[in-house]
Amino acid sequence: MADFEDTSEKTAIVKPGLLAAPGAQSGAQNPYLIVIAGKQIGKQYRVLQGEMVIGRSPDCQVQIEDDGVSRKHAKVVGQNGVYVLADNGSTNGTFANSQKVDQHLLKDGDKIQIGSNTILKFTVQDSLEEEAQRSLYDSATKDALTGAYNKKFFAERLRTEFTFHARRSAPLTLVLFDIDFFKKVNDTFGHIAGDFVLKKVSQVVAGCLREEDVFARYGGEEFGIILRETPAEKAFIVAERIRRAIESGKFVHDERTIPVTVSLGAATLDPAAHPDAKALLKAADDLLYKAKRGGRNRTESSLM
Repeated sequence: MADFEDTSEKTAIVKPGLLAAPGAQSGAQNPYLIVIAGKQIGKQYRVLQGEMVIGRSPDCQVQIEDDGVSRKHAKVVGQNGVYVLADNGSTNGTFANSQKVDQHLLKDGDKIQIGSNTILKFTVQDSLEEEAQRSLYDSATKDALTGAYNKKFFAERLRTEFTFHARRSAPLTLVLFDIDFFKKVNDTFGHIAGDFVLKKVSQVVAGCLREEDVFARYGGEEFGIILRETPAEKAFIVAERIRRAIESGKFVHDERTIPVTVSLGAATLDPAAHPDAKALLKAADDLLYKAKRGGRNRTESSLM
């Protein structure tokens, strides 16, 4: 059974030829906001010319998971290589280098605090620094074998998404699935083949999802998906699309075909039945095991 207690990123593109921000080093062309304190530590956002809104709302270009942050807390406005931070009428204020500000001209190295726990650093990086920062973030949040998010990241995001969707009475569906008879795959074809199956299953699933969905390896052969703004009917369609894609996929390793199927449980948020994220996780887990008991290679959902 899944254990909850063990408790992306959209990248904006800067057009070539834009001036670096004031204070930038020679050759460093791209300005970034990097989270240096808070739940999303290490995450980076490339800063656009034009307007980027920072806040708790999923509509924001820089979405921050912090209850002390307003829905649309602040914004960074870029024009001709100059970047200005502006408070957006936030409840708790916006701070630059520990000073409360309404507006602030950003310089390389400036630290922006919003809410009680989140600090962003404005910095200008070249491509090597960008890649190094991305690698650090990936190593902290992603599973090394499959490239899906890891269990810790998934559990944190589930709690955040549960709170957000419950507050807005918006639909949220959690899908848990695992690979049928995966031990038999390892025993018959070997552990290297098993790793191949895990990686390819992850690739197939990722191809079935939207950018805003959260896909993670939850442990061993078990995976989880957070489907944002998705009611039970649509979630069932997504789960069945995944199941069919894997069932019909070609898993060939060392010239041997490996039969692969998955069983899925899809639980949709019901405030009366799910008082917290842990309850929603248990509901999805129960549905997953119902799919296994029902013969595997099937989806069970809140619709049934």
